[in-house]
Amino acid sequence: MPLAKAGSAAPSTSGVSRRRSRPTPRQRLLDGATKLFTTEGIRVIGIDRILREADVAKASLYSLFGSKDALVIAYLKRMDEQWRQAYQERIADLKTPDEKILAFFDQVIEEEPAKQFRGSHFQNAATEFPRPETDAERGIIQAVIDHREWKLATLTDLLTEKNGYPGRSQALQLLVLLDGGLAGGRVSQSIEPLQLARDLAVQLLAAPPADYSI
Repeated sequence: MPLAKAGSAAPSTSGVSRRRSRPTPRQRLLDGATKLFTTEGIRVIGIDRILREADVAKASLYSLFGSKDALVIAYLKRMDEQWRQAYQERIADLKTPDEKILAFFDQVIEEEPAKQFRGSHFQNAATEFPRPETDAERGIIQAVIDHREWKLATLTDLLTEKNGYPGRSQALQLLVLLDGGLAGGRVSQSIEPLQLARDLAVQLLAAPPADYSI
């Protein structure tokens, strides 16, 4: 077997290792879209900007998602999954329905400063598509609705557990407080509206339960 010449280097495997550990084009597209959409908005970001951020060819975007709007839907679904997971981790050691309800407020109070008070990404997406005209745009709004309905269903179940009767009406009130706190925090660039929303939620939860015995 011939010996390597003096001074010659063995083939480097570092480039191969980097390529193997690099995220897939789909993940890079979602990561790039998430970074841009959450910091600058959705409509203002063009496809070419996403492709540059993700370092992915245009053909890959269309083969993986089909369109920018479909990528927006995938981004919102991913954000929804991440939010739900973060919430489940937050309540893992909590015991009472009240604690788990207030965890919704605690989560956004913790998140918003790190997000530079961008507010709810779901509310923001809905605002950018006030009159959806295509199936894809309606899919964007549906992804927003799905996230909101999960919050409402979770709050309703917790209130039903707490009070012993259906809690949807009170859950809607809590959700309005949460929505308002997020919107106020975005305008004021502070957590004060969210803290106030939490305080009002505490008062709402402390109110005597409705009497259904009549």
